Amino acid sequence: MASHRVFSQKFLQKLTKPLVEADVTPQLVFNEAKQKSFWRPPQVSLRRQNDLRKACLQEGIDASSIGLAPVAPAKPMRYKPNKLEKHERMRAERQANIRKNLEKMPQTIQAWKEDKLKAIAKQKTSMPF
Repeated sequence: MASHRVFSQKFLQKLTKPLVEADVTPQLVFNEAKQKSFWRPPQVSLRRQNDLRKACLQEGIDASSIGLAPVAPAKPMRYKPNKLEKHERMRAERQANIRKNLEKMPQTIQAWKEDKLKAIAKQKTSMPF
């Protein structure tokens, strides 16, 4: 409860008589004339229900004893990482690729040198002059 509130005597008298479930929850009602169903809002608004709950806390009364539903526990916060820029998201993959290519570099250089020698050998003629 954020702050202490002073409730009127008239409001505190509502704590003595219990509420019915229809007073605090919306009801699905079927209209036979129109052959449709609709939701009827609760007789006691959510704001009033919360005020009644606060008054119960101040008076030391259990809120469920007058017919109020227990408060649902708060959902835990969900952690969602930032999207980041594309180059930042791909950084780890790119670094791994670079590391792998650096490890293979001596073989790559050797293969390149051999290909270069083969290309030069092809250009030479078989004639001795």
